[in-house]
Amino acid sequence: MIVRVINIYVKRGYEESFKDACRKNREGSVKESGILRFDVLEDSGNPLHFILYEVYKDEEATREHKNTNHYKAWREVVEPWMAKPRESVACNPVVPVDESDW
Repeated sequence: MIVRVINIYVKRGYEESFKDACRKNREGSVKESGILRFDVLEDSGNPLHFILYEVYKDEEATREHKNTNHYKAWREVVEPWMAKPRESVACNPVVPVDESDW
């Protein structure tokens, strides 16, 4: 199981557009068999900071996700709205570890 936490900072004025694009990307992402969880969070103290919390079955699922049309469309649309490059951290889950608990 692979967990990715991605920090994204958007330029002022693009917050709502970014949220809409993330909603569309999530709709496709949760249908992927290799994705166990896909959350989009907004920092309560900074409306320009978003966190994506993604849980994949394995490394292959992460590669498959990046080849989907919905991910490619999301990336192309939101890239110009980012204040700086997104930062991704790969994590190993401590708990839960069982796939059925996600």
